[in-house]
Amino acid sequence: MLNVLIWLIAIEAIGLAVFPLCYYLFPKLHDRGYSVSKPLGLLLIGYTSWVLTVLHILPSTQLTIAALLVVLGALSGWYLWPRRKEFLEFVVRERVAIGVGEAVFLAVFFGWVAFRAYDPAINHTEQPMDFAFLNASIRTYLGTPEDPWLRGEPISYYYFGYWIMGALSKLTAIPSNFSYNLSLALVPAMAAVGIFGLVFNMVRADSTRLRHALVAAAAAALLLTVAANLEGVLEFMRANHMGSP
Repeated sequence: MLNVLIWLIAIEAIGLAVFPLCYYLFPKLHDRGYSVSKPLGLLLIGYTSWVLTVLHILPSTQLTIAALLVVLGALSGWYLWPRRKEFLEFVVRERVAIGVGEAVFLAVFFGWVAFRAYDPAINHTEQPMDFAFLNASIRTYLGTPEDPWLRGEPISYYYFGYWIMGALSKLTAIPSNFSYNLSLALVPAMAAVGIFGLVFNMVRADSTRLRHALVAAAAAALLLTVAANLEGVLEFMRANHMGSP
């Protein structure tokens, strides 16, 4: 449980550090980009650490990634300080939308954490390969991650997603066997809050009623993360001997 809390605190810190940037980039959105602050923050930190490492400027270490987070937060604070009154008024005005969006993120995240707790094994389909690439990204100091099957050669595959989660693993100092499953919970949670924000802003653009936007956005998150693939429902029924063969 401690690893889950550390992981979640790191995600929230990254989201808060980059939210002022979203506030600047998306002035016409009602939530000012809060719903995409977490994935955008992970993207910025992951990409910056990757560029610095590949170009042999700075090693990919916990200290480097933490420093990137501090720099990002400092830049956001520098932008936000002269506008602090405007920003606080925005937070108060949109507190319901921000709170519901955060609740959607946490509900999906902890739901998937509970699901992975029942099946934490990394031993079937592409999971061993995924785990190998995640570990290769975590172990990279300078340059590109090493191919797990061809020592001395870089991975000849798209690995940036593993790199991002590897950077988060380094930042939190969580062992990869835990961070692998936490990553599987984080991805749908960010997808849920992302689609929540997209639909919320679309509906609010044409409707002044907050309730309509919140209901539509919550339904979109539910459809994406739960109802998009009904095979899971059928597998759950089969595993619990519900219905006929």
